[in-house]
Parts: sequence; C-alpha cells; structure tokens
Amino acid sequence: MSARISLSALLAALATTASAEAPTYKNPLNLRLPGGELAQNCADPAILRDRQADKPTWYLYCTTDPVSRKEKDAKGWRFRLMPIYRSHDLIDWTFVTDAFSERPAPATATAGLWAPEPVYLNGRYYLYYTITDVDDAHSPEPGCDADSAIGVATSASPVGPWQPAPGLVVAPRRAAPGCKFHWTYDPDVLTQEDGRHYLYYGSYGGGMFVQRLASDGLALAGAPTRVGTTWRYEGAEVVKHGGHYYLFASATNCCAGPLTGYALYVGRATRPEGPFLDRHGIDMAAARVGGTPVLPQSGNRWIGPGHNTVFQDGAGQWWTIYHAVDRNEPYFAAPDLTRRLAMLDRVDWVDGWPVVAGGRGPSDTKLPGPSAVAGDAATLRPPLDPPAAVDKARPLWRETFAGTRLAPAWQWLRRPPAGDWKVGKGAGKGGLAWRTGRATCMATSTRRRC
Repeated sequence: MSARISLSALLAALATTASAEAPTYKNPLNLRLPGGELAQNCADPAILRDRQADKPTWYLYCTTDPVSRKEKDAKGWRFRLMPIYRSHDLIDWTFVTDAFSERPAPATATAGLWAPEPVYLNGRYYLYYTITDVDDAHSPEPGCDADSAIGVATSASPVGPWQPAPGLVVAPRRAAPGCKFHWTYDPDVLTQEDGRHYLYYGSYGGGMFVQRLASDGLALAGAPTRVGTTWRYEGAEVVKHGGHYYLFASATNCCAGPLTGYALYVGRATRPEGPFLDRHGIDMAAARVGGTPVLPQSGNRWIGPGHNTVFQDGAGQWWTIYHAVDRNEPYFAAPDLTRRLAMLDRVDWVDGWPVVAGGRGPSDTKLPGPSAVAGDAATLRPPLDPPAAVDKARPLWRETFAGTRLAPAWQWLRRPPAGDWKVGKGAGKGGLAWRTGRATCMATSTRRRC
C-alpha cells in the first residue's frame, strides 16, 4: 500500500514547519554592550549588510549618544561617537566599537556626530554623518556654532578604522547673513543599478534635498533638488521597490521625552529626484505639505517612532529598524536625554505602498523575526493580517453648536477675542464659525501661491 500526498499539502506542511521554526523577537532589539548590559540608546539607526562576510552579517550604526548609565567622564555622561553593533540574525546585536575615539576634523571638539549612513562604494566602505559644528577653516562664518555639514570617512572594513576625508561632502549652507545656516543633517545614500549615487540631506531648517554624488563619493555633482518642505521633515530614507522610489521621512520633535510626537511618513516618485507624492498626490516638498502616515503611534507603550532605515533580510522580505521612546521610561537622563531604543518591524507592500507592522504601529508583542538566509520570504514569513475592522462607530457625544452659547462641557484654554468666533445662527448657516490665520504662502519669481 503506497501513501500519496498532494503538492499543495506538502507545501502547506513545509510552510507550517518553516513558520514554527522561525526565530522570534520582541521590541526593543537587544544591543548588548561588552559587560553584558543592554544599550539604552540607539537613535537614528542605520544598517549595512557585509556582502564580503562568510556568513550572513549585518552592522547597525547609531547616532552619537550615551549608551550606558554606568559610563561617565570628567564632563558627565560619556557620549559614544556613533557606536557600531554586529548581528548574524538581525535580532541579537553585539557591540563592536565606536566609529571614532575622537571627533574627526573638520568637526569641532564639541560637535555632534549624528545620523550615520554606511554604504559600500568603489570597493570600500563609506560612512557619511552629520557634523553639527565645523571648524573655522571650513566655515563661511568663523566662530559660529550652528554651521552644520555632512562629512564622510572610508575604510576597508564595516567597523573601521575610519579615515575621514579632508573635505566636506556638503559644506555649511547659509540661510541668512551672520551665524544663520540651514540644517545640513541626516545623510542618506541611494545607489542606482547603473552605478549612479544620490545623496539626500537636510532637515527642518531649510528643508530636505537630493543631489548626485560624484563618482568618488566624496563630493556632490550637479544642482540640489528640494524633496521635503521647510520645517516639516527630517531623516530621509529612500529605497526603490518596483517602479517607484519611496521617501520615508520623520516629522515633529524626536527628543521631548514622554511628549515626543515623532512619526514616520512616506511618499513615492518615479525618479530619485522626486517629486515624492503621497497617496493623495500631494508633494512632500509643497508648502501645503504631503506625506502619508506609515508608522504613527498606536496607543501602546511605544511613542515617537521614526528616523528609520529600510532593508531586505536574507530571504528578500523588507524590514525597517527605527528608534522609539518607551513612555514608561522616556529618559536616559531627564530632562535633556531622551531614551531612544532600536525597534524592528516588517514592511509589506500593499497596492504599491509600504505597510509597517500590518498597520498596527510599533509592535510590542512577540513576532516572527527576519530570515538570515535565502529562501521564500512569503512562505517563511506570512504577511500580517490587517487590524480588525470596527463594525460600527459609536460616537461618545454629539455637538451641533446650535445654541447661542457654548455648552457647559466646553472650556476655553486660550479664549480668542469675542469677534473671532460665533455659534448658532450667528455663525451663518449654524454651527461653529472661527476666524483662522492666513495660510502659509510660497513665493517664486513669477507668482505667489498659498
């Protein structure tokens, strides 16, 4: 008697086995320091896969911050200069080294080294980073401490030693006379299949831009193009999926402890220079700004998710690592140092748009982890189900503002002048009428658009 099994049943069994054996993880990621302590900070995370390693190996780079409550120096907390961690499974990470032991020229002795961006170019490893204050020899305004720039260092290894380039990739950019400069922060490199490289940079002060990188990766070529409007976005992360380029960018204050409102948005374009449009077709560089929410707060303990890196695991499944704040322990050291931990969630592509963690926001439960080795990503990691739909919304109360006065339940926090608001019939067609301020306008050489 012979037993038969259908191909579909066999594939189902294999999928069940693969899913059962898949590694799991729960946020935050474990970044282990040499003494066994878990790191308390990994802001602005960036990831690099070492294609030259014998087995799957990834490196995680974090912005300059204290990482241990045990580490102090003569000035107080010890700020590690862009710490680097290694992992073979994308879940457990081990500290390797700091990118630098001292701040490299042309950074001043007190400059911040932020938002590292590691890439492999021209047979070497490049590490781009923000310098918040350059020395007088590289500044248009000697003595100024707000002249930020983008620097780069190169190495034969993902962990260094790093040799800083003598010049700047992006020099300080004036916003006005004196010590007033645009925020030249948060580098991100996109490499095209044809070998062309693009550098995204900028932040709230002045907006975000993209520009071609020279073939040596040490300077810019061509003219900059704005991709993010002023005072809206920072932390650009651009990846290509299908026929589109996707710009992930973060908005609001990253570092306000439990009041952090940081969140992640996305737009897409058909070319690296944009324009990056959201689901409604609105440009992320427009004065009336676009941007589709992709990782908002969800009501669990994780707040302020953002400044992410997007990548594929060994099986080809997409993921993002970002930082977020635990509202139960928001500070590394209150009130100045917000505790920003490294978080991991998968990215699915639905109707041409990224969906992070099944649309649930930052995850806080045990989930199947990434795959370090090649395989069928759809089989190894089934897509997450979307959040359950609500059958029927039930309002807690209704308010029509039909009377001549506000109901007793309403209280003013800042009462406007009496002539600036009306209720009931005095509001015209009824309801509440309120005088608002003028819209933000954008002037060009030929027109004024609001």
